[in-house]
Amino acid sequence: PLDREILMLREEIARFNTPENLVKLSELLLSTNKPALIGEGRGNLKTLLAQAPDSAAAAEARRLMLGEVSGDALIQLAQEIHSNGPSAPGYGLSAEILADQYGTSDSKSALATWEMLTSAYINASDLESKAPLRSKLWNLVDQWVLSSKEFPEVSTFDTVMSGDSLSVIAQRNKTTVDALKSMNGLKSDVIHPGQKLKILNGEVTVNVDKSDFRIDVYLDGRWLMGFPVGHGRIEKRTPTGEFVVGIRQKEPMWQPRDGRPSIPYGEPGNPLGDRWIGFKDGVHFGLGIHGTDDPKSIGTLCSEGCVRLRNEDVTTIYPWIRSGTRVVIQE
Repeated sequence: PLDREILMLREEIARFNTPENLVKLSELLLSTNKPALIGEGRGNLKTLLAQAPDSAAAAEARRLMLGEVSGDALIQLAQEIHSNGPSAPGYGLSAEILADQYGTSDSKSALATWEMLTSAYINASDLESKAPLRSKLWNLVDQWVLSSKEFPEVSTFDTVMSGDSLSVIAQRNKTTVDALKSMNGLKSDVIHPGQKLKILNGEVTVNVDKSDFRIDVYLDGRWLMGFPVGHGRIEKRTPTGEFVVGIRQKEPMWQPRDGRPSIPYGEPGNPLGDRWIGFKDGVHFGLGIHGTDDPKSIGTLCSEGCVRLRNEDVTTIYPWIRSGTRVVIQE
């Protein structure tokens, strides 16, 4: 079938020798295991780049060439593609290549790598492409961001003063008590004057992608964490749009919408799991993010309209989402 497709495209090029057709042919040639055809494909792409470097066909040629060069030539090509912005073909892959080049040996290189990997993740075309990027991001975030390690580009240290409590420090730094405890490895609320606590700076935002069944949390646009979710059944679809977090609760009670009495946390019939992150919304009553005791429902249309996570996952994101956090839900 591949040989037949190549032959048909050659016949079309004989009649309509357009740059777009030449790119299509080159992509087919590169997908074969025949050195002569692969060489022909590379030659076609190089000719296109030399003759019309600013054309749409040349942009596609650069994307294909990412898989055909190495070393300094690969880095130079990735930089060129990345400089053309997110709409450029191959932008996500070029960002990943540059991220691997920067490394994480110090805080500045870690920041550059974090931003590049986030660009690659956001622009990846499918879940399969995002999975290895998410793994790299988790490693970086665990090592640099959510650890006690100094990361001056995105965090500061607050010295505990006499009379301070975790709630006072959290309010002073626009964060949560749970975030302070998680970041600094605190097992209790006890702190001491002179103690230094690491504080993450920046705005936390949340994105829910319904089609991918994913929730992702960002810090100033950089990926912080993400998990699979379930959301509203067909007849009770989760609405799209931008929302703002209101009330946050641990071990939440559930109030049924049909007038039945409220159901305490842990009791049969309470679907909210270990955490509740409710939205301020006068239209969609009772909408929010919560945990579940039914992990098999994750990745399905299962809820009354809320976004549902496994209990361990909602417990992980809970400290970083405070009242006022923006949540975007998209199809």
